[in-house]
Amino acid sequence: MTNIERHSDLPTQRLDTHLETSELDERGVLMDRQTLELREEELIAHKERVEAGAVNVRKVTEEVPSQLEVDAVRDELEVEHVPIGQVVAERAEAREEGGLWIIPVYEEQLVVVKRLVLREELRVRRIPVHEKRVIQETVRRDRVEIDGQGLTERVHERYPTETKEEGEKPSLLERMGRKVLE
Repeated sequence: MTNIERHSDLPTQRLDTHLETSELDERGVLMDRQTLELREEELIAHKERVEAGAVNVRKVTEEVPSQLEVDAVRDELEVEHVPIGQVVAERAEAREEGGLWIIPVYEEQLVVVKRLVLREELRVRRIPVHEKRVIQETVRRDRVEIDGQGLTERVHERYPTETKEEGEKPSLLERMGRKVLE
């Protein structure tokens, strides 16, 4: 707030010259000399800090839809049927050879003589398949709401994209906002 006062009771200030007036009588004789002093007034400004109002700062948590694209890997199986048709004396267990599972499939065949025949092997290989998936989920984030109570023109928000000049101290509002977020 600025107060402006008029001061006329200041000491008289003389200008560069005196203004002298004189009067002549009817005969042209110089009568009385008078000196006029010129005065002037000055304006002096005084500043005082006064409270203009209050500001409420509160933290609000809001839910915002968000999506993220991620690479996901899933396994698919490729099964190759390899006919064997070989007569065997006993069953063999499944085995792995170079990342390939070999699973023997047996059947008994009726012949005049009963015999065990390895009919085929299943060769199972794992194949990684890469695909893009879009995951949508609601995430929460905090934001600050400022209720200026009619003083919104006096509230100035700054975001991280702005850089502070070196040596500049954070404002009261910034300090309050940091306290709320801690």
